[in-house]
Amino acid sequence: MIPDHEVLRKIGGGSYGEVWLARGVTGAMRAVKVVRREDFEDERGFEREFEGILKYEPMSRDHAGLVNILHVGRSHQEGEFYYYVMELGDDIRTGNEINPVEYEPRNLRTDLKKAAGTPLNPDFVIEVGLCLADALEHLHEKGLAHRDIKPSNIIFVDGKAKLADIGLVATRGQRTFVGTEGFVPPEGPGSAQADVYGLGKVMYEMATGKDRLQFPELPDELPEDANRKRWLNLNQIICDICEPRVSKRTIKTAASLAIALRRLQRGKRVKRRRRGALLAMIPLVACLALVGWVFRGHIPWPTQAKADPPPPPVEKKIEYGFVKVISDPEGAEVYDRDGNFLDVTPLKNIRMVAGERYWFEFRLEGYRTEPAEGVVVANETQIVEHVLSIYSPPVSGQEWVDNMGIRYQPMDGYHISAGFVRLYQWRRFEQDTNKKYNAEVIEHSESGVNRSIVLVTPEQADMYCRWQSEKASTEGYLTEVQYISAKVDKSFKSPAMSPRAIKQGLRPFQCLVKNIPFAHLEIHSVPEGAILQIDGEYRGVTPRPRVRVKPGSLQLTLSLEGYRRVTKTMDLKDGGNEKVVINLQRNNSVVFGKKWSNSLGMQFVPIGEDLMVSAWETRVSDYNTYVKESKATAPPSPGFNQGPNHPVLQVTRADAMAFCKWLTAREQKDERISSDVEYRLLTDLEWSHLAGLEERPDQLPSVREFRPEKIFPWGTVWPPEDAEFKVGNLADKSAAQAANVRRDRTLMNYEDGFEKTSPVGSFPPNNLGIYDLAGNAHEWVSDDYDENGKYGVLRGGGWNSYQKEHLYVSQRYTVRSTKASNLYGFRVALAKKVKLMTSQISEDESP
Repeated sequence: MIPDHEVLRKIGGGSYGEVWLARGVTGAMRAVKVVRREDFEDERGFEREFEGILKYEPMSRDHAGLVNILHVGRSHQEGEFYYYVMELGDDIRTGNEINPVEYEPRNLRTDLKKAAGTPLNPDFVIEVGLCLADALEHLHEKGLAHRDIKPSNIIFVDGKAKLADIGLVATRGQRTFVGTEGFVPPEGPGSAQADVYGLGKVMYEMATGKDRLQFPELPDELPEDANRKRWLNLNQIICDICEPRVSKRTIKTAASLAIALRRLQRGKRVKRRRRGALLAMIPLVACLALVGWVFRGHIPWPTQAKADPPPPPVEKKIEYGFVKVISDPEGAEVYDRDGNFLDVTPLKNIRMVAGERYWFEFRLEGYRTEPAEGVVVANETQIVEHVLSIYSPPVSGQEWVDNMGIRYQPMDGYHISAGFVRLYQWRRFEQDTNKKYNAEVIEHSESGVNRSIVLVTPEQADMYCRWQSEKASTEGYLTEVQYISAKVDKSFKSPAMSPRAIKQGLRPFQCLVKNIPFAHLEIHSVPEGAILQIDGEYRGVTPRPRVRVKPGSLQLTLSLEGYRRVTKTMDLKDGGNEKVVINLQRNNSVVFGKKWSNSLGMQFVPIGEDLMVSAWETRVSDYNTYVKESKATAPPSPGFNQGPNHPVLQVTRADAMAFCKWLTAREQKDERISSDVEYRLLTDLEWSHLAGLEERPDQLPSVREFRPEKIFPWGTVWPPEDAEFKVGNLADKSAAQAANVRRDRTLMNYEDGFEKTSPVGSFPPNNLGIYDLAGNAHEWVSDDYDENGKYGVLRGGGWNSYQKEHLYVSQRYTVRSTKASNLYGFRVALAKKVKLMTSQISEDESP
């Protein structure tokens, strides 16, 4: 039941909700998306998605490239859910003429299926890409990210492309993994840049007719004649967006993508359908205005009470600034965002309106074409200086000069250095690598010029060429797919050669520049979903139908939660293609999302997708194992008896963190956790979440502490009732019997049965399965209390707690992080490192 709507039938659905066709009270056809609480593992995830749609709703109608949200609501019937009503997309056959019985929504995926592998028209690709880039820019400016850009989430309304499935929209930077394989960048989802990458892969499918996992394969036939140049320019933009290495991308924002597409669209004929109609209406409007003036005394105009005349409008003064454009080196051509040539650097001062964005592109032969942008400041002259990066790789059929001034002649498919490697080149190599090689130097005539050349072993020649390849690539003289190899002249003879050179086979060599003969791997695992690393570099998740690698020896590693890690060494031939299928074996390693017990018997509860939390505080037995194996200093006695299952006390925050570091190394060695997972203390924000309190991540604990809610981990009752249900180990009647505890500092109406600490897990857990969030031991968290950094934070109270203010969920116990006490313990978390999500990937992603 959706208020004011007649729900007709289901038209779509997935893991994040269902989409229904509905008719509003006005008769207009709408789409209604329903997102149910039961589809989420925890309340936090459900609320987070609801918050996202609430933020999106008021801004959805501000941009033509976003699906309009007309209403958002929430219901508790048939299980809790929220819903939002949105405009309906076109029908796949009839456009905006909707037949409720036969309606089938048109989206970009249906367009691609209809094309059956044939590339779409480049102009259409540019039009859709530009519209969506503008929409993403609008979204990102509001601090939101879409998180799942793909063809099925791009619908058409009145023939115009719009971003849909905005139920996935969330605050940028949110690390919850959503998205679709192939559209998610190597650095992970959740960012504005990830949305741009996803749009790039969408444009790749449109422009080539290929699947995004086939990137960067080109279509079998390129467009003909006029469309070919436009297609090639479009392909260059797509390759830039989808470059796997973030540092290599020049188009990283939706705004810069929109600029690039607008420039590419320049020259396209724009149909101005309304211009004639508007011109025709001008005489009519003028005529109506004249009639109104003549008969103004006979027309019953609305009247209003007399009032003081409004003050004349204040004319806003337009402020200007100046921009001085220079470059290093000078002489670069400068273009504006519309592709208009401005001048050669240095440019004269350019007068611009303050607050406007400037954008300049620098072009100079032998250097990279790069942009510079910023905002004009009022009444100032800004210097826009751009240091150009050398980019002078060899071009087929043309002579080339490398980074050391050596000339190379073009050959059939490669370039060869003019002459042998000389002494000064070799000395630079030795100096840079800080090694000395027993090379022999002789004088040799090349084209009538005597030069000092080096004679070396073939192995030393290869070392030199590997070094030179890296230097030339870094300095912009080679592309990513080019390398330098050695051509040793084994037949070389010279009377200047020493007997040692002849005996040891020392010979001169030339340098060849070639394209890397990449090999390709097809990699599968049973089961699928394993993380793939090649030579320690993250390369995606299995199955991987086409992974491009350099030929030669490599080490392939597959790891999957709950399975033993597999490492395989391979030797690939130039241009080779191999298929690898690896069966994974189960072990006792952690599987996030499921309850788990580690090697110490510590029980962990899943909290979301990337976090596991110990069900109880770290025990004496856990810490004793750490002390024994690491030779760490044992904590002093707390002054009372404790068993192995009691919480360890007398630890500082640094002690607790050292325990986590040791446990991480121990279990990584035993392959119970992967290298991308670590034990650590809970953050202050995470501890609050466990206790049922949602707080702002942008605040410090010193600010979060002052909240109006007065709740306890067990509820709102105070003092805790002396009943069968015990809330935790507090300062109670039993504690009052201890010799060193004052009776006026105990809860005499509560009895938990323990004078001091109790075995962990002695009292009922909360709804997440977490024990002892109230009492027993004060728990260290990783945060500092404030910006000062001197004080740490403990949460949850301890066996000495008796005042309600000390047991509020929002309460922070503040002490120096170097202090230890028989009140202080800690709880550990097992978390995925962010590094996994930001690892770079090198796929077969450049033509």
